[in-house]
Amino acid sequence: MSGGIADHGVWPEVGLEIPQASPAAVARPPVREWLERARQNREALDGAAVEIAGVPLGVLRRTARVEALARAADYTRRLGIAVESGRTGVLLATGHQPVFVHPGIWIKYLALARVVPQDGMGLAIIVDSDAADEIAVEVPHDDGRLRRTRVPLARGGPTVPFELLPAPTEDDWRRLATSVDAYLATLGSGPIAEAWGRARALWPPRSPGGLAGAITALRRRLEGPRAYVDLPVSVMSGMPAFRRFALAIMRDAVRFAEIHNACLDAYREHYGIRTAAQPFPDLTIAPDRVEVPFWYLADGQRWPVFVEPASRAIAAGHRVVGRLPEDPDEPAFAAMPLRPRALTLTAFVRLAICDLFIHGVGGARYDRATDAVVRAFFGIAPPAYAAATATLFLPFASGGSVVLERQRLARRLLDLQHNPERFLVPEGAHRVLVEEKWALIRQLEQAAALTRRERRAATRRIRELNAILRVAVADQVAEVQAALDRLNHLQADADVAAHRGYPFVLHRVEDVEAVVDLLVSDDAASTQDPSAR
Repeated sequence: MSGGIADHGVWPEVGLEIPQASPAAVARPPVREWLERARQNREALDGAAVEIAGVPLGVLRRTARVEALARAADYTRRLGIAVESGRTGVLLATGHQPVFVHPGIWIKYLALARVVPQDGMGLAIIVDSDAADEIAVEVPHDDGRLRRTRVPLARGGPTVPFELLPAPTEDDWRRLATSVDAYLATLGSGPIAEAWGRARALWPPRSPGGLAGAITALRRRLEGPRAYVDLPVSVMSGMPAFRRFALAIMRDAVRFAEIHNACLDAYREHYGIRTAAQPFPDLTIAPDRVEVPFWYLADGQRWPVFVEPASRAIAAGHRVVGRLPEDPDEPAFAAMPLRPRALTLTAFVRLAICDLFIHGVGGARYDRATDAVVRAFFGIAPPAYAAATATLFLPFASGGSVVLERQRLARRLLDLQHNPERFLVPEGAHRVLVEEKWALIRQLEQAAALTRRERRAATRRIRELNAILRVAVADQVAEVQAALDRLNHLQADADVAAHRGYPFVLHRVEDVEAVVDLLVSDDAASTQDPSAR
């Protein structure tokens, strides 16, 4: 297909893997290169010879950036966070769903704020357009064994976005806090209790309303003032620049869907992906209607959006909700509660607002497909993006010595079962049997001199001798097996301790800052732990 994946698709390797050790952090490209990449992106995009629904991309970017930062500054102030305005330099962005993020995600915000120059700004996109299933805090506790439990705060559903969930009530917070208190009490005092105490003292957090604002406000208040502002997708979607971007795709829905699906087919083939929903589902192309990558909010949930090219109708599910306008500022279109899906969200933010977007591992992988769609549909080279992640365990024992001891004991058990004579006194009562076994082994090593029947007989006799000899080491086998059983319990504890997904409310911000130090140091390219290379 002309302008499709065949002549536009390239699949650069991200080269980013989650560190297995703690503390560890990794960024691609290294953090020291982020600002230069951002400046290169800005220059290329501002001067790109491409129009979005009749407006040059450079013009769209200037207006979108100003409005995005103004809306974000207002929202962030309502979170109770001080904001510095008037910064017009490099704009770095990142984003995530408004959940209790773990340090591997939290580090993106802190690293961004650390790198932003004095005249620049950071922007955190709150993906409140995503489905909110269960919002919970993962908590470790000890009931004789170390375990991990999810304590829920709120529930939505597979079609309910975060933006439609109300802020938790004081009773909701109290129930969560009481449960977490009880679980953490089993661990005693220490850094985990200290971190939780700080977070608990801020509850319920001040927020502009809604669950997304409440969780974001809590994290921002723990961080203190930082050089970035927060912008929910629900707020961003009201910008004229976003409506123009959406209209450009909806006017050309058939071509976009064909390119989108072809790029995804090529992506799946290149990476050997068999699941049709990865990295995104295909868009439906029917004779009378075409799916576009947006959501429409109605009746307390989000609906897929379709365009009917012949009638220029816009449908949410099977219900017509409007018509394609000539101008994106027409009131009926401007009032539509449209939200981007994952691909159109990062495509819009990267093309129209920021100079460099910082992904985590998952986003860095799926946005390779976004890049292919941007090349083919808009006809421009997509801006480079960065990626960063980290692993920071809570301050339990690492469990590494447990793993090594289990490996040692497993080898010893195997040896006891197959070479029991190694554990017997050389001149003991079983010396004759041991000598017979090794004589048979030497015979088998010269198998060419034996008939097939003789080889089978020798092998059978070796097994019989091993069975007799194992009786003599039965006590040692039982001892090793018991030790392994004990370590299996300890390993289960170690697996709970070495969980990287514990939320920010259980981590002290200074401990996460220390991991940011790893990430932004001059040797950032080598901060990933060796076991993950």
